[in-house]
Amino acid sequence: MPHAIAGETLFLDVAIIGAGWYGLKAASTLLKLAPNTTLAIFDKYDSVGGAWCRDRIYPNLVAQVEFGYFNYPSTPMPQDGKPGNNLVSGDMICRYLEQFAEDNDLKRLIRFNSWVSNIERNRRGCGWVLTVNSRRVEAAKLICATGVTTQTNAPGFTVPEDSIPVKHVVDLAKAVPSFSDAANKLDHFVLLGGAKSAYDAAYLLCSLGKKVTWVIREDGSGPMPIMPAKMLGRNTITMGTSRLMSNLSPSIMTTDSPIGAFFHRTWLGRWLTKAAWGYISTLADKAAGFGTTAAAHTEALRPEIKDNRPSHRSAFWCDSSLGLITMEDFWSTLRKGDIIIVRDNIDTTDSTGVKLRSGKRVDADYVIYATGWGDHFSFFSPELKEELGIPQYGDSTLKNTNKTLAKETVPGGTTADPWVLQDKAADELIAKKLPLLAAGPKDFNGWQRSAARQRAVKVRRWRLYNRMVPLADNSDDHSIAILGQIHTTQTPTIAEIQALWAAAYLLGDISLPSKPDVMREIAEWNAWTRKRYASVGERYPYALFDWVPYLDRLMRDLGLSTKRHNGVLADFFLPYGPHCYHGVVAEYMAVRKRENLGSRLGEVSSASSIPE
Repeated sequence: MPHAIAGETLFLDVAIIGAGWYGLKAASTLLKLAPNTTLAIFDKYDSVGGAWCRDRIYPNLVAQVEFGYFNYPSTPMPQDGKPGNNLVSGDMICRYLEQFAEDNDLKRLIRFNSWVSNIERNRRGCGWVLTVNSRRVEAAKLICATGVTTQTNAPGFTVPEDSIPVKHVVDLAKAVPSFSDAANKLDHFVLLGGAKSAYDAAYLLCSLGKKVTWVIREDGSGPMPIMPAKMLGRNTITMGTSRLMSNLSPSIMTTDSPIGAFFHRTWLGRWLTKAAWGYISTLADKAAGFGTTAAAHTEALRPEIKDNRPSHRSAFWCDSSLGLITMEDFWSTLRKGDIIIVRDNIDTTDSTGVKLRSGKRVDADYVIYATGWGDHFSFFSPELKEELGIPQYGDSTLKNTNKTLAKETVPGGTTADPWVLQDKAADELIAKKLPLLAAGPKDFNGWQRSAARQRAVKVRRWRLYNRMVPLADNSDDHSIAILGQIHTTQTPTIAEIQALWAAAYLLGDISLPSKPDVMREIAEWNAWTRKRYASVGERYPYALFDWVPYLDRLMRDLGLSTKRHNGVLADFFLPYGPHCYHGVVAEYMAVRKRENLGSRLGEVSSASSIPE
């Protein structure tokens, strides 16, 4: 047993929530650095994988990253079942994570079908108290690795008892077999949402010969750019993983380097940046066939961003995130399909179809909505979210943001939120160092607040240092790490390095900078990501093209080399991926041994009186 039990309470050194990419790697890394750690992993599903667990794999689910770039750096992925397009199928990922858990002896530590309903600080001392399936669990340390796709959100429209079926896209895998059953008479589907999962669902339904009315909300971010599978003969996502591309994406993490300063603050560098992204966006439009008669009824999927014509550089601004063609016949299937795309919203469903907000009625047999996710931190109270720097769930405005810290006194005797001055200074810094972001696209105001669509800007301030650690009043706390909130194209690689950094932090190897420096880092990241990635940057810490310099920060904290290719030119031009970080845990273990770093877990465990 990986834990000790006293009465009805489970005592642990470390409780991990989530058995996906981040939770599994956090557990295996901790056990390598501190083998005597007592830990348990709690997951709501009955198998490992999180978003890639067995119950969520539908037929055309494919990762947008090519084979060899979607696995842990420490563990190559077997080629069994690899699609002909050299991408990675959902089934491959599911089997990979199941095998990883087996090979690292993690399954005995996982509590499947475990719902964490509440987490609070332990009032009897340091650490945390969890309520798991109505049982009390006490843990000295806590790792939240739930991921953003853990909870489904409510439909956002009225669904009466006699309604046609209404399902979140996460339930697609379970529902697909019923779609082909003639007895069910499921012919016309209404699809709501503009996320990548909606594009996958539209493709699947068209390939099954279904009629589709695709509704993209008028008050949302609109359609996303869908990149072609390859660019200059290479996988498009892989092309975006080099340090060259990191510098072509204006970032607070690279702007102080000589190369970053050239691209970000000289007219020639900015011209080259805009030209590169214009070319990339043009390739996306060309692959979709936008502007041609053949693609007339999919023209509504053209991203709405308004910048310099002809491309608008929609792939640069990523207002609705960014997708990649994972099926070679994606656009041709949509163009040939019985599909109508409308900008509207669903008001209500009934027994024979849906009524749209515009008043139009659509007779249909089934509704699939892909409009986002629920509160994956629902186990924290609103007050604890404030303390930890986690945004309150739901849409906010500038008048209603999380404060994170209590108000403090400023000169003159008045009180003010300390983040106000930090955010203002950060905005000014970004405007100075990254003028391309400060200028925004040509239609910046319309992009942010379209009068026609009346779209409210979502404001969600994440106050996590290095996107993982709350700004706690007690700098010696070292009791919680929050993994997997950053959005990149390289989840497994980020998971391994984040897990290593978090383990070092929890074990006491890493100390945070001073409080002012921590606040400055957090404010500057937020100011940058919301200007760089617009509405998606408001909702989450985004770093689609900036994950390499982000990992550089973590690697430096760990005392490890950030240059992972041999030679200056190779390190700048060659793609980064899992292979670049192979052996990183062993590298850090050597650093630990050399610097004689110890573990805090044993000290906390004995203080918690964990029984034998």
